[in-house]
Amino acid sequence: MTQAFSVEVPIRFSNCDPAGIVYFPEFFDLINSLVEDWFTIGMATSYADLMMRAHIGTPTIDIQCEFIKPCRYGEHLKLELIVTKLGRTSFHLRETGTVDGELRWRTRHVLCFLSTESYRPVAISEELREKMARFM
Repeated sequence: MTQAFSVEVPIRFSNCDPAGIVYFPEFFDLINSLVEDWFTIGMATSYADLMMRAHIGTPTIDIQCEFIKPCRYGEHLKLELIVTKLGRTSFHLRETGTVDGELRWRTRHVLCFLSTESYRPVAISEELREKMARFM
């Protein structure tokens, strides 16, 4: 059984365009925050330490996003993430956003582990791989 990681966030005025709906680039910031929260909260692995001490980033190498229905100022958006594939240096995610159970957007997202010093891919550690696999 797949264990999803989820967080709920309010749609803030700063996320919206003048019509009061989330401006589409804001979703990518929300997705990035979801990934950071997944590492830090869901896997008890400090994303800040990964970046700043271990010098490992997780850049997006591919993302496909489908916007199904607008999200509006004042709504609460449930963000959810599952792992669909674990490679040696990359991992695939499926992320969704719902409001009161109604699907608003979904993504297919590929990220990789990358040295922020050499800008070369690095293998996902076995310890982290085990933690990530819990969300498959």
